[in-house]
This record gives sequence, C-alpha cells and structure tokens, in this order.
Amino acid sequence: MSANIFQIFNEGSTGQALDDGFTALTPAAGAKSGWGGYSAIREFFLTRSVNQDELYGFLTSDFQARTTLGAAEVHAFIAHNPGHEVYTFSPSIEDSACYLNVFEQANQLYPGFIEAAELFLRAIGLDAGRLRTLPMDFRSTVYGNYFVAKPSFWETWFALTEKLFDLFEGENPAFRQQLAATVACNPPIGMRVLLVERIASLILALCPEISVCAYSAGAAAAPQTSASNDEAQLALLNELKAGYGESDDNESLRNFYTLRGAALQARHGQRLERAKDGFLSTQLPASRDLLYVCMTHVPLPFDFPSFVSPLYLGEAQGPGKANLRDIAPEWVPYHPQLGAVAGSFALKNYIVQNQLQVKQVGICQYRKFLSTRRLTETVAANYPVMDMVTPEALGRFDLAEIMAPAGRDFLFAQLCRLQGGYFNQYRESHVAEDFLLFTAVATELGVLGRHEVMPFFNEQIFVPGGIELGVYPADFWVNAISSVEAVVRTCFERHPVKREGYQARVWAFCAERLGSYLLLRHLVSKYAGVNWQQQFVGQLNLYTEDTQAAYVGGR
Repeated sequence: MSANIFQIFNEGSTGQALDDGFTALTPAAGAKSGWGGYSAIREFFLTRSVNQDELYGFLTSDFQARTTLGAAEVHAFIAHNPGHEVYTFSPSIEDSACYLNVFEQANQLYPGFIEAAELFLRAIGLDAGRLRTLPMDFRSTVYGNYFVAKPSFWETWFALTEKLFDLFEGENPAFRQQLAATVACNPPIGMRVLLVERIASLILALCPEISVCAYSAGAAAAPQTSASNDEAQLALLNELKAGYGESDDNESLRNFYTLRGAALQARHGQRLERAKDGFLSTQLPASRDLLYVCMTHVPLPFDFPSFVSPLYLGEAQGPGKANLRDIAPEWVPYHPQLGAVAGSFALKNYIVQNQLQVKQVGICQYRKFLSTRRLTETVAANYPVMDMVTPEALGRFDLAEIMAPAGRDFLFAQLCRLQGGYFNQYRESHVAEDFLLFTAVATELGVLGRHEVMPFFNEQIFVPGGIELGVYPADFWVNAISSVEAVVRTCFERHPVKREGYQARVWAFCAERLGSYLLLRHLVSKYAGVNWQQQFVGQLNLYTEDTQAAYVGGR
C-alpha cells in the first residue's frame, strides 16, 4: 500500500529543515492564521483528490525531533505491518499511558481545556459527557496529528475539524466568545489547535472497529524481561485502561488512577501529586475576564456565585478539590501561621504556572466578601468599615450581581485611618520588633525603596485585607502578591518567630499592611487626578448568624 506522507511547516518555523523522505507541503499564502499545520491539511483536502487505496499523513517539521523517527523508519514500519487503516506515531509513551485520555492530558497542562472540548462537542451535537469517562489506550492515543491513515479515516476526521473551523471562523462570533469565556489559558498554539490535534484519538476511541497499528504502543505494550520497570509500569497502566474500557469496571479505573498518580509523581515531583485524583475537572475555572477564588478551611457556609471557585486550605482539602497542598505545597507547613495569605500565594502560583490570561483576579474568604453596595445597616461594633450580614439579609440580593466588579478596575474595602501610621498602630496591637524585621527585609529585596521606609511607617490610610480581599487587575495583583510572597518567605527563613495565640500570624499581619501600601502606591501613581475612592471602594461584609457577636480578626 502506497503511503503519501507530507511534512509541513508550523507557523513561524520556516527555519526548520524537512526530511527528504517526506514530501514537502507548504500552507498557501493567505491561509487563516492561528491554525498551525491544519491550514495546510485543510487546503490539501479542499484542492486535491485522493486514492482510496493509499495512505496519507501530514507531519510537522519537528516530527523527528519529537519522535526520533525519520522517514525511512516510518515507511519501514508501515511496510512491515500492512493492512491497517491507521498507523500512529505518538512521541510520548508516558502521555499515552498515564492519562485516561488525551483530553485529561491537555487539561492538566491547560486548565479549562476540558470545558472547551465539551463546548465544541455540544455545538456539533455529540455527547460531551463522554470526555470525562472515555479511556484511550495505546491503540487510540495519538498526539500532534502524528498518524498516517486511509482516506476513509481522513474523511471522518476532516468532517469534524471543518465543523470546528466553521464555528470559529464563521460570521457568528458566539462560539468564539463562549470559548474565550470558558478558557482562560492562552498557549501560543491556541485552544483550537489543541482541539484539532485530539480529534483523531476521539474517533479511534469511539470506533473500536478501525484497525490501528501503533508504533509507540508496540514498543511498550509487551516489554521484554530486560526492559526497565518504567516500561512494565506503563504497559500495566495501558492494560488497566483497556480493561476499564471493555468492562466499565470502576475497580480498574481506581487502580489506574492510583498507579498513574504514583508514576507521575515519581517522574515529575510534588507538583503532580494531584494526579491520583485526576485532571478531568478544572481546579479553578476562569474566564478571560475574571478568576474569582474563595479561600476556605471549612465547608462553605452559603452558596457563592457560580463564577467563584473555592480554594481549600487546612482540613478542608480533599480529593478532586483545588487544594493548597497541590497548588503550592511549599506553603502548607506555614498555613497555621499565614491563614488565607497562603491561599493567595497558591492562587498566584496557579495563574503563573498555567499562564492564565485573565484580566482580573477576585478574592474572598468563606465568611468575608466585597460587594458593590451595602446589603445591611448592621455595622460590626469593633470594625466600623465592615457590615454584618445574616442569611436572611443575604437572601434578598442576587449575590452574583453584587460581587461582580461591573466594569470597575478595582473593588476593595472602605479605607480605614490608622492614627499614628502603620508602625505605631502595629506596635499597639502586636510586637513592634516583627514589623521592623519585616520592613528591613522588604527594603533589602527592593519591594520598598529606602526612601519609602518612613512613608510606609507613617502611612495612615489602610485598605482592610490588603490585596487579599477584593478584585484587582491581574497584572498588578500578580506582581504585587509576588513581592509580598518574597518578603514573607525570607522572613520565615531568617526569622522563625514563634508567637502564641492570636499573635502567631505575625507575618500575615505584616503582609496585609505591605499589600495595602503597594495598592495605595499604585493607585496614587496610575490614577492621579482621578477620584479612585469613589470608583473602586466597595462594601466589606461578614456573613454571620449572630450580629451581636464581636468580630475576631482585627488588624
């Protein structure tokens, strides 16, 4: 059987050399940008005829670098294994074995991808729910369009990819807008390319009658006695997935997740500790506009709006949740001394590591939240900038409406005035030495300029919660909280202060003041001449069933 295998350039990769054993294929000028190699494949099927008795493949210019296979090896593999409809050449046996399917693998790298894929399937009338339960083994797993197939397979593949193309490039922008609202990640190749690259696996998993010969599967499915333990482990994972697909046996699925969790953590460290729970749900769903997170160490006492995602701390952490221990394990030992501040550091990690492209970051706590207007007239007796809100009072409002920033760049609590400035107020309530040590570290690290030490000490305007409560532009917040984190980390390393009771959260109290100062500095600089207080100040609320109880927290 003749194999027509083309090699195409990825967009922007014109400097890469092609393999002489493949036929060069260059996308036409004027092809739609942002689709990677799909533009060239699409043009081929729209402009050329194919022979139903031959094979066709479209490989990228980095194929050999990723698979170590040249044209000679590919053609030889096909020639030595005749009679199949599809030949696959996945570059990573680990990815093929260690994830339930290619959609879970993508969601681990780009949180929100699973929702994007489900959005696409719903749009074309397919069962989106299958993506979270559909196993893909060595036979059905192929990444990067690294496959060669008969036209009968390509016809199905092209019909599905064209639906995606039409939805995305059509005159109706609804799908593009929904995709942007669903997925906050923005990998350079784009979500649409990641979707295109997973269509082949979807077809193979849903159509077991298609005859497949997998190069990578053949290398790992039957390891020899001299093979490494890694190969045997990957082969066992593949068998567990195949067994689950055939019998729908949940025990096989549980065993798969347990074993693969250990395998991924052994290979990649603590950052993949969550692997045993799976990546088929997005930890902290975000839109391009807003990622809003509620820090909590207890079950949530009331229903927050759907756009608010809980980030669990302490004993509230558990399987399938967005946990401090998974996102920022280095801060777990310090949670008792930092409280929700550790959650803010974890949130920063999540945004940076996943390259989330969000415009704003919102933060609330399980009982404290910001609203755009007052919900009650009951003021906390010992904290006059905060209102006490009962379940009955909360039930009279649309919480989604009053918590959303509604076009504001910022939303933070009503400002306090600390008589005598930050330092004098701090030494009245806490230990003055701690604030001095904290300020010295902030100055040494350049978070505060040397000329800012006295202004920091003497600043009387205070934002309750610092930058850990409210809504902020993402770029400002990530930079500011990263600075605060650096200071707190250094303080723990150099000054392992041990205070008792309420005073144990020494660096959290200092971090709140530094966050407040950084926020005020930014507002004064960027909004000079603008009444930013009128625009950005909201109402701080405390959810309580007893409005007579004193608020314990303070400053």
